[in-house]
Amino acid sequence: MRNNKRRLFRPKEGEVWICAKCGKSISELPFIPSKGRPVYHRECLPPKESR
Repeated sequence: MRNNKRRLFRPKEGEVWICAKCGKSISELPFIPSKGRPVYHRECLPPKESR
């Protein structure tokens, strides 16, 4: 049986993840973001065909 729960990552102490589109902070992501790459809220994520 497979566990369908996704692991969510939170920023380290003193680290802040900011949405590249709306500028609000992001408290959880399903991955650890790479430095220098933009991150987005699900609602702000561009459509797949334009990525």
